[in-house]
Amino acid sequence: MSRFRRVVHNITSSYAVLVATAIYALASVPLALHYLSKEAFALWALMSSIGGYLNLIDFGMSSSVARILIDHKDERESGVYGNVVKTGWMILAVQGLLLFTVAFVLAPILSELLKIEPDLRNDFIRLMRWQSAALALSMATQISRHLLFAHQRLDILSYVQMVTLGVNFALQWLFFHLQTGVLSLAWSSLASTLFAVALFFALCGWLGFFPPRGRWGHASRSAFKEIFAFGKDLFLVAVGGQLIMASQTMIITRVLGLQAAALWAVGTKTFNLILQVVCRVADVSCPPLAEMMVRGERALLRQRYQSVVMLTGSLSAFAAIGLALCNSSFVTVWTHRQFAWPSGNDLLLGAWLILLSILHAHNCFVLMSKQVRFMRYIYFIEGLVFVAAAFVSSRWGGLPAVIVCSVICSICFSGAYGVWRIARYFDCPVSEIVFNWLVPMFRLTAVLGPLALLLRWALRFTGDPLPQFLIACFFCGTLGFYLFLRLGLPQSVQRELMERAPRGFNPLLRWVFVGAGHSG
Repeated sequence: MSRFRRVVHNITSSYAVLVATAIYALASVPLALHYLSKEAFALWALMSSIGGYLNLIDFGMSSSVARILIDHKDERESGVYGNVVKTGWMILAVQGLLLFTVAFVLAPILSELLKIEPDLRNDFIRLMRWQSAALALSMATQISRHLLFAHQRLDILSYVQMVTLGVNFALQWLFFHLQTGVLSLAWSSLASTLFAVALFFALCGWLGFFPPRGRWGHASRSAFKEIFAFGKDLFLVAVGGQLIMASQTMIITRVLGLQAAALWAVGTKTFNLILQVVCRVADVSCPPLAEMMVRGERALLRQRYQSVVMLTGSLSAFAAIGLALCNSSFVTVWTHRQFAWPSGNDLLLGAWLILLSILHAHNCFVLMSKQVRFMRYIYFIEGLVFVAAAFVSSRWGGLPAVIVCSVICSICFSGAYGVWRIARYFDCPVSEIVFNWLVPMFRLTAVLGPLALLLRWALRFTGDPLPQFLIACFFCGTLGFYLFLRLGLPQSVQRELMERAPRGFNPLLRWVFVGAGHSG
């Protein structure tokens, strides 16, 4: 299968899993709220944030193994591939054990530091320990997922994840029915992780992604040094990223309380899902782009990467406008009016969504090049500045202040640095990256943005949130999506879609793309 078809297949399957994830979230949150109090539900939201920090015990080794496997996947008979697989496997197993040990010890300490209410502290400690068991198991067995990543079989990762979500939801329902409380969430997570691990290893063996018999080699110091040298840089980037993306819940819990943390968790659920949708374009493109780097296909690399950035920018603008239009009424309907999420927050989240999506594409490319350099520090510095600024400003500015701090820090630190590194890599002006590559995004925003603002103003006169949500969704799914395809896609992508799409889609694509602008 060609790279283009493989990427399209991977993107399609990854979007399918995101739809499944969205359905899972839509169903699991009301299910949990039915059986749990808001405070107990907030413990689970807090645990997600803590879990992100526990995963930092990975020390960047997991991503390092995945990337280095791409360097050696074409030489499986040499034994070097087997050395990397075996060494990486051993490293991840040790880190999984370390994660569980640290979490087990820290659980009672964190219950004090985060000022968990006394009647909930025992639940928090037990929840953290059981959830850490699931996280440790997942970390220790990640080598199978890295093999699939290196061989560009992200479609299999997506299919297994979809099945696992169904298993997880069924187990949650069962445990809730058995009245196990908030621990239902951790126990279902552990059981579904066991299921996924077994399936991943079976599929890797069936596809022949493990080293051939007699070519496994031995875990070696040279393989460890290669993994560690790249992993230590990725670790610092991951720490900064965790501070930027997962500190909000902990800061809000500490400063504003569990009720505000629960509102944040519910109000930003759609934002997090949409961010995954948009960033998936860059994520799925990483293996083929890295392969082009390894094989020295520089001209094709630039062409493909520019298309990735253009598509990411336009998709992020379309998604941000939809988020600003729909999210507030959606939260009200979704939670049966238990939570009220101000629509002004969605405008700020939309701006942050566009920034994060484009910067994610740039910075993932830099990491795939293995030339990390000062990026190992820039994310960490940004994370520290954000945590300090958000901790102070949230006392008087509430949730909007937290989002504003996120936007400003993203622009000033990782944003500016990422654009500069891409310009240096391709030897082109910064203005070309910032403006020329994003012409389709600006074009789409200039047309769709005012229409969405006009509709938002008109919906204010509709008192019931359900009609507001349905009308906004219809607008985004019809006219909004049409404008995204016609104005947001660069002409090169439009041509390639028409050339490679099945014949049955050609008349529809020609109707959509006819008359589209030729810039970008």
